[in-house]
Amino acid sequence: FGGRPVWFAAGVQAEELPVVLQAHRQALRHSHRMLLILSPAHPDQAEAAAIEVADAGLDTLLWGDGPDPDETTQVMIADDMAARGLFFRLAPVSFLGSSLVAEGDSCDPFEAAALGSAVLYGPRIGRFLHSYSRLAAAGAARIVNDAEALGTAVSRLIAPDQAATMAHAGWDVISQGAEQTDRITELVQDTLDAKARRP
Repeated sequence: FGGRPVWFAAGVQAEELPVVLQAHRQALRHSHRMLLILSPAHPDQAEAAAIEVADAGLDTLLWGDGPDPDETTQVMIADDMAARGLFFRLAPVSFLGSSLVAEGDSCDPFEAAALGSAVLYGPRIGRFLHSYSRLAAAGAARIVNDAEALGTAVSRLIAPDQAATMAHAGWDVISQGAEQTDRITELVQDTLDAKARRP
């Protein structure tokens, strides 16, 4: 990406796309080279999203559909769910979609936090309420309710020191209990090995 500032919007529902695009336009006013990587909630929505982004006057391309993004690309749409981990690593800030609409199934925030991305999310987080609450309490995640709040958060958090502070807080939450988990794993493995050796 040639040192360009990048943010990632993952699992975005069609109803959320206008909010994300408005937030990106707002963020572009502060950093004109910023690139949005957009992953629709369903891969089959990628082409429709590309049309909507182009209709909004933003230079877009479908990832893996030809050339890599260049300096003029403002939105890159990725329909490969397997590549989400890559984009969480590349983007210091990620908005986890399906959290602004009631009918969406929100994303697991621990995936983004474990890969070093600061987390932004909407108020409708469903079954991941406990996970988002833990990250928010630690300063690793921030709630946004609309396009203006999302755009403002992206503009502020794209600063390396801000994103790094949140990412570090997220790593602390993710790694809590790691020693106990390792010890339990060792005990289980030892027990299974002992059973396997018995006649």
